[in-house]
Formats: sequence, structure tokens, C-alpha cells
Amino acid sequence: MRYPAAPPADGETECPNRPALRRVPPYARTLVRLRRLVHPRRLAAVAALLLACAVTVLLVDMLEGVAAKDVATAVRATRLADLLAGVAATAGSYAALMGFEWLAVRQAGAGAVVAPRLAAFTGFISWSFTFVLGFGVVTGGAVRLRRYGRAGLSASETLAVTLFGTAFFWLGIAALAGVSLLAAPSVLRPVLGLPAPAGIAIGLAVTMTLAAWLALGGRTLRAGARSVTLPGAGTGLAVILLGIADTGLAALGLWCVLPAGADMPFLAFLPIFAMATVAGVVSHAPGGVGAFEAVILISVPGEPSALLASLLVFRLVYYVGPFALGALGFAAAELAPQRHRLSVLPHLVLPAFAPLAPIVLSAAVFALGILLLMSGALPSEGWRMSGLERLLPLALVEASHVVASVAGAALLIVASGLRRRMRASWTAALVLLSAAAVFTLARGFDYEEAAASLTLIGLLVLARGAFDRGGRPLQTVTPRRVAGVAGAIALSVAVGIALQGDHDWYRVHWWDFAFHSDAPRFLRASVGASVALGLFVLWRAIHHPVARAAEMPDGTRIAEAVAASPDPFANLALLGDKRVLSGAGGGFIMYQVQGRTFLAMGDPVAPTREAAIDLVWRFRELAHRAGGAPAFYQVNAASLPLYVEAGFSFAKLGEEAVVDLDGFSLEGARATRYRQMLSRAGRAGLTFEIVPAAAVPPLLPALKPVSDAWVARQSGREKGFSLGFWDAAYLARFDHALVRWDGRPVAFATLWSSAGGGEMAIDLMRYGDALPGGTMDFLFVALIDALKTRGVARLSLGMAPLSGLADHRLAPTWSRVGATVYRRGGAFYNFSGLREFKAKFRPDWRPRYLACTDSRSIARVMLDATLIISRGPRGLTGGSAIPETDEDTAA
Repeated sequence: MRYPAAPPADGETECPNRPALRRVPPYARTLVRLRRLVHPRRLAAVAALLLACAVTVLLVDMLEGVAAKDVATAVRATRLADLLAGVAATAGSYAALMGFEWLAVRQAGAGAVVAPRLAAFTGFISWSFTFVLGFGVVTGGAVRLRRYGRAGLSASETLAVTLFGTAFFWLGIAALAGVSLLAAPSVLRPVLGLPAPAGIAIGLAVTMTLAAWLALGGRTLRAGARSVTLPGAGTGLAVILLGIADTGLAALGLWCVLPAGADMPFLAFLPIFAMATVAGVVSHAPGGVGAFEAVILISVPGEPSALLASLLVFRLVYYVGPFALGALGFAAAELAPQRHRLSVLPHLVLPAFAPLAPIVLSAAVFALGILLLMSGALPSEGWRMSGLERLLPLALVEASHVVASVAGAALLIVASGLRRRMRASWTAALVLLSAAAVFTLARGFDYEEAAASLTLIGLLVLARGAFDRGGRPLQTVTPRRVAGVAGAIALSVAVGIALQGDHDWYRVHWWDFAFHSDAPRFLRASVGASVALGLFVLWRAIHHPVARAAEMPDGTRIAEAVAASPDPFANLALLGDKRVLSGAGGGFIMYQVQGRTFLAMGDPVAPTREAAIDLVWRFRELAHRAGGAPAFYQVNAASLPLYVEAGFSFAKLGEEAVVDLDGFSLEGARATRYRQMLSRAGRAGLTFEIVPAAAVPPLLPALKPVSDAWVARQSGREKGFSLGFWDAAYLARFDHALVRWDGRPVAFATLWSSAGGGEMAIDLMRYGDALPGGTMDFLFVALIDALKTRGVARLSLGMAPLSGLADHRLAPTWSRVGATVYRRGGAFYNFSGLREFKAKFRPDWRPRYLACTDSRSIARVMLDATLIISRGPRGLTGGSAIPETDEDTAA
């Protein structure tokens, strides 16, 4: 890699062979800044919502005037011969997908481990799950991981099979689309408005790209340290042929059940089907529901009701049928090795189902939520409402309709917590499913949805052991999930408007209540679901989770571990404002919780490296079970390997000033300034002493006014967590450096000591008002000299926050932001002044880091850390108490 060279220094000449640097144009910098401001996840959520809105508008326009009874009549009119032809085409398509699976297994180098029959069986199940549940890498990948894992494949090999299979699937669609466009280029006009020459150009581009891919067969492509070997020419040709067979037979399955009025040749239908498949995948909806139908309805001539009926039949044949067979096959394969234990079914089902339970049940709950919303938008069937009219009061039926739709929207939100194995989401899902089972019966005798709700309740109860994480069920809801729920509600509204019949919606009265008045009931249910979602978004925007009160540890045991620690900062555990996770051999981690952040202070206090590693893993597991994110604050550079092994990322927080007392001296020319500080203080009547811990309690009443004066000068309040605060019991544990003025205490510093006293650190540093100039300089110089006389090797002066962060344009974002704040944030905290004061004593600067599991969450973790240290939002405004120096007095 070539790096830009620095400009020549004075007296040097620029090398003629050095490449000239290209100036980055201003618009490029603007684009980079915009890219940093707009998070990809937010863009994805907005894109998904816009696509859902576009599909909704299209469906409303195309399905206007379509009645549910017309669709049902068209479904019943499907000929048996056409249905059987569609089933046969579906079987051929899935056979091609099984061939894809075997090619992917061979390409991943697992052909010697996985038998062809196992690959075909696993491929059928995984693809049927992928088509219905969506998220193929997760759903289909989970099935492959389970089946191939038993055969001996590693997780990385299974992932390779999944990725190759997905790539082959898309290559097949591209091959069919390219050939079809060359044969019938005019099919792009109805959907994209492109003329026939554009279709020919696209077809040629696709086929030429595939030809180039075949020509490169067997070569290895490298990008940095990564490489991938392309399939050979034989495998590539097989992929294209199987892809054409797969997509072509799937298209044939739909073409066979198209209505008689859809007069379209099969070759002209092929590129339309390929475009519909791509649109469905891009929409991120399970099975491509909505986008797939929109493309077909736009492109294929015929009555919308008849086309919609054909699409429903195709969904049943190509999606629901194989999914049911795949689920049964998967269950049978899991049960087969333990047939002799069928008498104890729960003990058999749970181990087999538990690994996939969060993913499968989350998808099923999400699907049921959509079903409840859609059902609330559809017209009721007359015989069902007539029966309810004889059994239930109208008020209960009307209320049940709204509650069932709200429960559907809530299930869409709770599903994200189920996928993350959260126990609270599991409980919420049980409550919502129970409500759905009752109110779907009461709103329209929808026994199908009630049965589905009860089935999911049973599965959730069986898999309750898989949901072992704590935390609140709403903590996992992301903006993308909210956008998805909003899109589902919008889609249900579009379907309702399209299928409720001909209504003048401006004249429909919301307050019309009757057993056979479907339109007002649909509007009330849609508004209820929308209002519920809006209230949730509002609550989420203003809600800030607050950590519970800290659990007080065993003081005696913690004090013993602190006394044995070589790190003086372990004394922070004695403050009593932190929770403690205990480990083997007396070690522990001190931490606090803010929102989702589990923030540990410093490195683990442990007697051995093995004990420290164990504590790091246990802390990560603790946060995982609670649905939180672990982080370590102010860790040493020497300890970074502990966290690397546990999957943590790092961001520099600043530098710690550590004075080497062995190299400190008051003799010689370099120490002239220090001697002047001491002599000036002596002339002003200042004296210094170190008060042992045993003599501190009687002295505290005299020190309290000094501390109060210091606090009064701060615009916030006392901090905590990473530094001490005024607490008589806490201060009485430590020696104190004390400065008197004419016998009266005017400044003090709390001294931490490590095991053996080889290293000490300053915690609290307080001084009063109206002191002689250079009082704090005197305290530090006298303290350093006294500790050197006692044989102490090192003295820590504490952190210089944001000091030493890289400000290069290629540095990480956090580093550049921190460096900017260090330079320009003096109005809020005197960062540079604090470092300059400590630099007077010629310390060594040791970097300190933040360790967190996701580098993208550094800003959130830092905000939570600030709230913890500030002991709440009120403490955020405190400035830095830079000790008064001779220069300050002179100024």
C-alpha cells in the first residue's frame, strides 16, 4: 500500500520520483461527511418503508373494486389439471434447488463429508424455510448448521455452503432473465417503461457477464487478505443450467394456474417472473409478499381478481406446501435418532427444537402478527357474524376487533425480542397470543387464527428454556423494526380498502356500529393499531432506562482483594457505588449499569491472568443474559490481550500521568523550579504533612469546609464511579496529603496505595478559597519528595482525558472527534489545562482505553459512561477543577 509522503523539510529537496499528491475535491469531502452522518441502518429502514409505501399505493390502485367473493370464486374455478401441473413444476423447481445445494457443498470442499442424499434433503428444507420465513442466511443457514453439523462440518464450512448456494440461486435467475429478455425484450415496457432495444441491451449485458464468469472459471480472486476460488467451467455451466431449470419451472408453476384471460406466451412470462422474484427479495418481506404480486399484476393482462386468485394458489403450491413438508421432514430427522425415547416426547423435542426456537418462533410470531392485521382489514363472512350475533353483545365484538389488531401490531414488535432470546419478550408473547386466541374468536369467529395462536403458545412453552436472557422486551426494538411495523399496517390498510368493496370512504361514519358493518370496523381497527404504534414510538423517544441501585458487595471480602492488588485503582471498589461480580480466588469486577450498557471500571481485580480471563468472559455472559452490552472503562494497554480474546474492540480515552519517583530529584538545574515552589510556599506560611489513615477521622470536620468550597466552585455536583467523592467512611480508609496555612487545613489529597506500597495514586484533590499562589504546586512537589523518601516507586496523578488521541484524517471517527473536543472544548472542560498542569512534574504518559463489543456503539457507551460518572444528568455540567498555579496567580 502506498502512503502519502510528508512535504520536504527546510533544506531538503523533493524527490523527483515521488508521486504528486492529488488534492481531494471539496465535493468529495462533503460526500464523506454526509456518509458519516447517515447511518446505513437508517437508510435501510427508510428504503424499506418507502418501498412498502410504493407497493401499497400500487396494490390499492390495482385492486380497486376487487371483492373477496370474486377472488374466492376464481380460486374455486382453478382446474385440477392446471393445479397438478403446477405441483409437478414445483417439484421440478425444488429438485433443481437440491442440485444447487450439492454444487454448493462441493464448491465449499465438503463433498467428502456430506453425502448427496443429505445435501438434497437439507437443501429442500433450507430453501423451503427461506422462501417462507425470509432472511435466508439466518433461517436456511440455521437448518444447514444443524444438519451438516451432525455430519461433521464446521460452522465456517456451513456458512460457505450457504453463501455459495445463495450466489448460485441468483446466478440462475440472472441467466434465465438474460435469455428471456433476448427472446422477448418488450416485456420491460409495462413495469419499467423501457423499450424493446433496452431489453435486448440488458439481456446482452447479463449473458456476456455470465460468459465472462464462465471464462474465469477456476481462478482465485483476491481482495487484501481474503480470496475466493471461482467454480470451474463445468460447475459454472451446471449452475446456469440448474438456475434456468429452477426459475423456469417455478415460473411454469405460476403460469399453469394463470386465468384463461391472461393470454401470454410462456417465454414472455419468464422475464416477468424473474423481475417479480427480484422485487420480492429486495422488499425484505417474507416470501416477497406484496412486491412480487405487484409486478405480476402490472405485467400480466387479465382481471385483477382472477390474477390475485392465481397468485394465492401459487403461494399455496410453491410456498406453503413445501414449507409444511420441510417442517415435517426436519422434525422427523431430528426425532429419528431417538425413536426409542418417543414415550418421553418433551425430553426429545426440547433439545432438538431449542437451538432453532428463537429464530423460528420469532418468524412465526411475526407472521401471525401480519395475519391478525390483514384479517382485521378483510370483510367478515356472513355466517360467522350471524352466529356471533346470537351469542355475543355488539360492544364485545367491536372491542375485540380493535384489540385483536392492536395485538397483531404488538406481536410484530415483540418478535424482535424473541429472536434475541429475551425472557420478557417470551412472557409478553404468551400474553399477546392468549389475547389473540380469545379476541379473534370474539371478533369474527376466526378459529383458524385462534388455533395458530394456541399452537404458538404450546411451542413457546416447550421452548421456554431457550429464552434465557434478561432485559426489557422493548429494548431490542430498532427504527428499522418500527418502519417494518408501520409498513405492515399500511399494507393492511391498502388491502382493506381494496377488498372492502365499493365505498365512498369520505362518507363512511366511524361511529357506525353493527354486526354487518365491516368498513367502519376496519377503519377503527386500523386507527387503533396505528395509534398504538405511535404511542410506542413516542414512549421510546422520551424513555431513558435508569439503572437500579447498586448491589452492595461483601465489604470485608472486597477489602481483602483490594489490599492484595498491585493496582492502586482497585480501591475504587471501596466507594460502595458499584455492583461487584465475584470470581475465583477472590477476584472481582466492579461495574454499574446505565441503559443497556454494563460498564466495568478498569481491569478485573484478579490474582492471576487465568482468573482475569475467566472474569472477563463471565462479565460478558452476565450482560448477555440481561440483554445488555458489556464494556470496560479505562483499561491498561498491557491488559488489551485479555479483551481481544473475548471479542472486544477498543477506543483510546486519554492518558494517565505516572511519575517515576526513582528518577525524581530536587537537586540540579532541572529541579530549580521545584525548589522555588517549595521556598515560595515556605515564605507564605504553608506546611505539608502526610496524615496516616488512623489519624484521618478526627481531621475530617476540618477538611469538610475545604471540600465544600471546592464543590461550590463546580457548576455540577460531585462525580463518582471512576473517582472518589466525599464520604467519611471512605476517606477514613486512606492516608492523606495535607497542606496547612498558618496551621489551618487549606488543601488535601486522598492517597491510594497498592499491595506492598510500591505504587500510589491520587484520588480526591480538594483545595479551599483565597489561597497563596502555587499552593497546589507545593502540595504535589512536597508529596512526590515525601513518597520518594518512603521508597515508593511510582505515583499516578490521574487521567488527562482525550489526551494523545490521533487527529489524522484516516484515524477512527472517535479518535478524531475526541481530538477536536480536546482542542476546542475548553468552554466545557479544560482538557489541555489539566494535562499541562500534570506535565510540570515530568510524568510518563500511559494510554487508557475503552473496551466494548461493538465499535459502532462507542458513542452510546461513552454517553452512558458520562451519566454513570456524573451520577445522573444533573452532574453533566461540572467543569474541571484545574489546581491554581503560580502562573494563574500572576495572571
